[in-house]
Amino acid sequence: MSVADVIWKDFLNVRRSKGIWIAGSTYAVFAGLFLLIQRNQLRFYETGREGVIATVSQVNSLGSFFVPIVAFVVAYLAIAGERETGSAKLELGLPNTRRDVLIGKFISRSFVMVLSVVLAYAVVVAILLLTSYPVFPGPTLLALFGLMTLYTIAYVAIAIGISAAVATKARAAAVGFGVYFVLNVLLLFTTLGNLIRRLHVGVFGFSETPILYQFASQFVPNEGILVGIQSITGQSVTGRELPSSTAFYVQPEFMPVVLCVWIVVPLVVGYYRFRRADVS
Repeated sequence: MSVADVIWKDFLNVRRSKGIWIAGSTYAVFAGLFLLIQRNQLRFYETGREGVIATVSQVNSLGSFFVPIVAFVVAYLAIAGERETGSAKLELGLPNTRRDVLIGKFISRSFVMVLSVVLAYAVVVAILLLTSYPVFPGPTLLALFGLMTLYTIAYVAIAIGISAAVATKARAAAVGFGVYFVLNVLLLFTTLGNLIRRLHVGVFGFSETPILYQFASQFVPNEGILVGIQSITGQSVTGRELPSSTAFYVQPEFMPVVLCVWIVVPLVVGYYRFRRADVS
């Protein structure tokens, strides 16, 4: 019952924060503006359905870069902020354990972010129904929504893990910015697989292992969701063909598992640090 109490209390606190709700609604605003701008481009595709699916894929690709920023804004102070102000000591003075606090904060902030994705997709559905009916791609849109929701929760888990692992707001902000920069900005110019290949072949002198580099690249959440989008729509959003290897762990269908790993591992690491932290 303690987890439920933490969820309810944290959600009430979030509900009073205008900044969080403004941040949470920005994805919907950008998605709506993007669709309105792109609707005139639908006539350039061979079929209306192809154009709609391509446009929705681009909305998800936009979200793959934008959602992590919103997730960090929503969640990075969930625990670190309370530790700095001293309210965490009061919260842990109740029957709540540190595990209860971490899980409760994660569920509460995930709920807020999922609401943000729901709002964005409600805008997308409304515009598509007005502009592209009857070629509305319902099943495709539903699958993309599920993938984006999982991606969103993964970044909430990363932010909560960071918030639990550090003691101050400044450290949470610095680590969160660093993680976002590495995963979403730095890897725009290269891939993790390419970096590992340079070390593996150029530094250590091993023979090339392409499947290892492919898996490493797709293990990054941003790359993983783009591969997942390709799997759902059949249209390339990464500039590369869909993977043809038979190894299951580089198949697009494995990407939800990768995102689940990004949910579990940051929470476990954050809990390990938080359990040993002095909150007094």
